[in-house]
Amino acid sequence: MRSDQIHRALAQGINRFEVCQLVSKGVKATHKTGSRFEDTINDALEYLGNHRSDPDSVHPAGGKDSKSLQSAA
Repeated sequence: MRSDQIHRALAQGINRFEVCQLVSKGVKATHKTGSRFEDTINDALEYLGNHRSDPDSVHPAGGKDSKSLQSAA
């Protein structure tokens, strides 16, 4: 099911906005004319859920500017 694929992608440390952006880019890059968009979306989500990435390359939840924003507040 697609919700399971989304949860697996989120478990990789990617936030929801990035999942949407990566799926969108993946669908644009891999979609074949005549095939269903749903299948291409599922393939992109499956890749994100199974792909092991370097934890240092994933953005932290607060970001590097979170400290400067807190000090400015």
